[in-house]
Amino acid sequence: MNAEKQRSRENAERVISSISGHFSSCLSLLLRFSAFIFLPFLAVGCAKKSEPAPKLNIYTWSEYLPDSVVKDFEQRTGIAVTVDTYDSNETLQAKLASGVAGYDLVCPSDYIIQPFIRQQLIMPLDKSRLPNLANVDPNFLNQRFDPGNQYSIPYLWGTTGLGYNKKVITDPVDSWDILFDPKYSGRILMLDDMRECFAVALKRLGKSINETDPAVLRQAADMLRVQHALVRAYDSENYDKTLESGDVVLAHGWNGQLAKVVSEKPDTFAYVLPKEGGTIWMDNLCIPATAKNPAAAYQFMNFIMEPQPNAAIVNGVSYASPNTAAKPYIDPKILGDRNIYPTADMLKGWEFLDDVGKTSRQINDLWTEIKGQ
Repeated sequence: MNAEKQRSRENAERVISSISGHFSSCLSLLLRFSAFIFLPFLAVGCAKKSEPAPKLNIYTWSEYLPDSVVKDFEQRTGIAVTVDTYDSNETLQAKLASGVAGYDLVCPSDYIIQPFIRQQLIMPLDKSRLPNLANVDPNFLNQRFDPGNQYSIPYLWGTTGLGYNKKVITDPVDSWDILFDPKYSGRILMLDDMRECFAVALKRLGKSINETDPAVLRQAADMLRVQHALVRAYDSENYDKTLESGDVVLAHGWNGQLAKVVSEKPDTFAYVLPKEGGTIWMDNLCIPATAKNPAAAYQFMNFIMEPQPNAAIVNGVSYASPNTAAKPYIDPKILGDRNIYPTADMLKGWEFLDDVGKTSRQINDLWTEIKGQ
């Protein structure tokens, strides 16, 4: 009996040992499986704790924001900046109206601000977050397109005039008439901007650039329709380069880019303000109503109103700034260039474009006819 008990005990121990080993293996497998399943979730949970770097998406005109200024802002704030460009206010308007633009800061011109406000495309500004607004010349604030600067702050300003090649054109250039001279057929460039082109035609008719009379607008459209056959290109982005390359000898354009061409090759090119008058413009910074990161937009607006960053913009793009505090840091050649900083006497008879309300639909229809020939 004792031997039999001993065998039974040994058998029991072997069974227990086998069960224990099997259990240990299962436990090990279970722990490995749990790690495989749950570790990714733990990793995701940890990743959520570290927030992604903030971003700022800017939508502006071409040749309007030097890379150096963007990099300085990024280094100071840690905010990553993306800059996209457009060629007309109407393009910007369509993008914002789509509701899916994804931009935090835009740069519309004066006359389009009121429609943006009516359509709720831009948000009211909290000016307590913009202390550097004090650096802006009061003469550029509180304009009729945005009383009290409730929705916009001034960025850059200038004129729309005429650049030309002095070595090719020997006739006097002091009037918009030369843009309609068949002698220069195929060597004329006009801005791809309906309000600016109508401004030229309206001034030739002796009218305001903000004319709303349908009959007068039809006259202006007929003038532009005849001119269409003479125009090599409608271009709001590379007009300066096209003139400089010699592809055209006359370029309707904004003064900054044309003034830069003139300053680099003064023996070849010139810029004039035609005697009939034309457009004075001011571009502004606004925050879209759909902005995902308005806090970054406020930081950028306040940054570029500091004297040195603002001067760096002017020195980089050759457009005039309304920022008084920046003047000591602006290149004296730019400050003294009357093509960039014209005197008050030079601007007599020149106008800001206004929002013309429902008339803009007629202008748009006429423009479509002109371009569709």
